[in-house]
Amino acid sequence: MEIRQRTNRNVLILDLQGSFTIGRSEERYRELVNQLLAEGKKELLINLAEVSMVDSSGLGALLKSFNSVKQVEGQLKLLKPSDLTRRLLSITGLVSIFEVFDDETAALSSF
Repeated sequence: MEIRQRTNRNVLILDLQGSFTIGRSEERYRELVNQLLAEGKKELLINLAEVSMVDSSGLGALLKSFNSVKQVEGQLKLLKPSDLTRRLLSITGLVSIFEVFDDETAALSSF
C-alpha cells in the first residue's frame, strides 16, 4: 500500500492506495500515524478512495489509530471508503465510531 501525505488548512490528509491488509501495509500505516502524532499532528483525514481491499488487520489499524489520536485530543476521520469497506465498518459496528465522509470539502469543514 502507498501512502501519500498532503495538508489542507490544519488537517493532514493521508491518501491510501492499494490493499490495507495484514503485514507490511498495516504496519507502515501504524508507524506513520505514530510518527505524525509524535510530531504534534493530530487532525487526520484518512482518504480510502483508492483502497482496493481492507481486512480485519486494516480495520484494527484504523481503530487503533483513532484511539491514539483521541488520546491526544485530536480527530481522525475517514473519507470515501469503498462500498465493501463501508459494509465492513457497518458489520463490525465501527461505523458508529468513525465519522465517514464522501466529500473532501465537507470532511475538512468538520474539523
